[in-house]
Amino acid sequence: MPLQMAVLMSESQDVMMYFDIDAVKVVVKDAADFTYAQFPSAQTQLQKLIEKGVPLHACPGCLEAAGYTPEDLMEGVQAAEKDKFFTFTKGRILTLDY
Repeated sequence: MPLQMAVLMSESQDVMMYFDIDAVKVVVKDAADFTYAQFPSAQTQLQKLIEKGVPLHACPGCLEAAGYTPEDLMEGVQAAEKDKFFTFTKGRILTLDY
């Protein structure tokens, strides 16, 4: 659902996605694709977001905890950096969590 919402919102709003905890496993190169209910698959949604230029960031600490490195991230996803994150949010913390 969060991927679907991001795709929909990116049609008219600035969107950035931040993947943490277990979600980092969705954005690594060897991630298994999955589908939930009527929604397009995770990999389909991620490709739409990447094509639209939506910034996709993964928590570096969560990557490490899951046994991954930033080099394991799929193309179009980057390890989160504080300065880029706060530049996007203009210093505000904005949260929509699933």
